[in-house]
Amino acid sequence: MRIDYLSRASAAVAAFFAAPSAQQPEVRSSLKELVPSKSVAIIGAGAAGASTAYYLHNFLQSPQTPYHVDHSITVYDQNNRIGGRCSVFRVQNPGQRDEFIEVGASIFVQANKHMTEAASEFGLESKPLDDELMAIWNGSEFVFEESTWKYWNLFKGLRRWGLSPIKLRKHLKQTADGLLEFYKSPEVFDSISAFAERFRLDKLAAVFSDKYMEILQINPLYVQEVVEVATRVNYGSNVDKIHALGAFVTLASNDALQIKDGNFQIFEGMIGHSKAKVKLNTKVTKVRKINGGLDAPPKFEVETATGEKEVYDTIVIATPIADIDFEDLGLHEVPKVPYRTIHTTFVRGKVNPAYFNVSPEKADKFPAHILTTYTEGVEFTSLSIQRRLSNGETVTKIFSPNKLEEDLLDRLYQSRTWVKRKVWKAYPKLRPVGGESGVLEQEQQQGQEQIVLGETSKENIKTSTAQEAWGHVEVAP
Repeated sequence: MRIDYLSRASAAVAAFFAAPSAQQPEVRSSLKELVPSKSVAIIGAGAAGASTAYYLHNFLQSPQTPYHVDHSITVYDQNNRIGGRCSVFRVQNPGQRDEFIEVGASIFVQANKHMTEAASEFGLESKPLDDELMAIWNGSEFVFEESTWKYWNLFKGLRRWGLSPIKLRKHLKQTADGLLEFYKSPEVFDSISAFAERFRLDKLAAVFSDKYMEILQINPLYVQEVVEVATRVNYGSNVDKIHALGAFVTLASNDALQIKDGNFQIFEGMIGHSKAKVKLNTKVTKVRKINGGLDAPPKFEVETATGEKEVYDTIVIATPIADIDFEDLGLHEVPKVPYRTIHTTFVRGKVNPAYFNVSPEKADKFPAHILTTYTEGVEFTSLSIQRRLSNGETVTKIFSPNKLEEDLLDRLYQSRTWVKRKVWKAYPKLRPVGGESGVLEQEQQQGQEQIVLGETSKENIKTSTAQEAWGHVEVAP
């Protein structure tokens, strides 16, 4: 088993964000050995499955490659839509165009060339996040509030945290530059550990964030009020519970973008471009190996919950595999991975400034994004205005480790029109991983990481417009 070379970047990042696991048998294949497969099944229509279909089709159908071959791709997903955790719901805005609110995977950074280039290719409109003010809440007061004057923000930051923001930014840039080398590299990797070592990410993933910040001599107050605030809102973890690579990722989200009317359209576009046959509402329950006999390579039979069976040359697993029976494939037992449970609460209404000790006369300058420190009295992780509506209401998104009870919502809001809730097993707990040498030995598939099964690996769906996608978009009044 090996990581699909077509998805090595997303596989590498996914592996960093999972716990240590059993090593799978390594099978080294040359590029030519990966190509002869003519039929491919991809289980999962999220970011991993969609991108696999897209890049695999591009590679196999390109006249510039010596490996051009006829092929068919089938994509399975148990949900009724493409995009995985990328989903939206629609909010009616009186007298104006309806608004779309991202539920999960709500942003991507401009440095992510795969996303930005795909958006351009499919004619999708990307937009930066609204430039509204942020504040840090410690349960009793705002310890830092952004101003519209950036130089005043800089002065306040230097006065409170010293040179730590500048010092840490230098290390962030070095890490990002190393990772971005990958986009220009022709290299192919058979292991996550080799990828991590090559792009200098191994040491970051081998130590807790708080210890790494001590090594860098970062101001502890800055760690508490900025670094930990970021790890809490992005990964639901305090700095003593997350490895340094995870912390660096949370701090590197500058130039964040969204696709107008929903990021899921990128993955619809990828699958549409691949000309794959798509089977939604179809849960795969079993994958069985079928020996070819003589010198013929084996094939793989996919069985669904309804008993439907189809045979393919190659299977790509792009979904959590806990519920799939891999009969007679000789795979190691998949270890249990602890996940963070995140409660996401959307509220349409009016936030109560008095909860944050803000007087009514200052309510017009109330911050749009409130992040929290890990201190006694803090009752949520973050509260962020997603949309301002024409009737004076807002739609806010709140992250919290537990369900927000009605009494807390009563205190947080002056009025509420509706409340929507979503509970996620959002991501694995990002604890340090690594072998004796400090190099990552993470080879186990998890979440969005792809796995290819095959001795020799290598009805269309068109790209949906936002309006056509409304059929699987939740609607809120």
